[in-house]
Amino acid sequence: MARDPDGRKRARKGSAPPEPPAAPEPMPDTAEAWVAREEPMVFADDPAPAGAGSRGRVSLPSSGLAADILALADAGALEPASAPAVVAPEPRAEVAPRAHNISFFATPLREERKAAEATEHLATFFLSREEYGVDVRLVQEIIRVSEITPVPRAPGFIKGVINLRGRIIPVVDLKRKLNLGEVDGAARQSRIVVVKVRDRLIGLLVDGASQVLKVPVASIEPPPEEVVEIDANYVRGVAKLDRRLIILMDLPKVLALELKEEVS
Repeated sequence: MARDPDGRKRARKGSAPPEPPAAPEPMPDTAEAWVAREEPMVFADDPAPAGAGSRGRVSLPSSGLAADILALADAGALEPASAPAVVAPEPRAEVAPRAHNISFFATPLREERKAAEATEHLATFFLSREEYGVDVRLVQEIIRVSEITPVPRAPGFIKGVINLRGRIIPVVDLKRKLNLGEVDGAARQSRIVVVKVRDRLIGLLVDGASQVLKVPVASIEPPPEEVVEIDANYVRGVAKLDRRLIILMDLPKVLALELKEEVS
């Protein structure tokens, strides 16, 4: 069956033209839309808006549908929930401030002071086989035996004088002064102990220097006659240490002649 092309053309001409697309609807004003949709906001602490009604807190049952529970709440069949009990904090007992016990700190300090006061600081040296000690505060220095210049018509225990850094000081043979013999000045162990008594410097020629040590006052006793070989007036005590005796010498009395002072 042959198609009629003219019929198709007439059909196209007789059909209605297509409708133009619809124009887009105008967008509403944003501000007007926001005002139209504005709704009241309710916070937990603010009162509910008028007309919304208010429900108190109720105790919910352990099971059930939400619609049934709300219906019971509207009917007032649910018990209101009790407010939680507020427990007041117990008042704390005031603790009295503790005073610092300073005796814990003061006791060691007092003990140290007592220990410092209860000792003597000595410089010791040898005369023959005995050890002697003098107050270390009187000793200026201990030097080796240098050249001693004799002094004419001086006492026998005055060995002479030495030049100590520009100062002329007399040298006393302490061993001969105490009638214990004579010090060999040429010996290697011999020393000159320079002491300062009554603002005067005097050199003591001894057999040898020992050490500087602290002696407890409790260990110092009066000198026994059988131990000390020298005049008791020159000795102020004997310190007893372990297997050791130290004779404490009273230098102002020993050097009374050199100092030109009377012994009281």
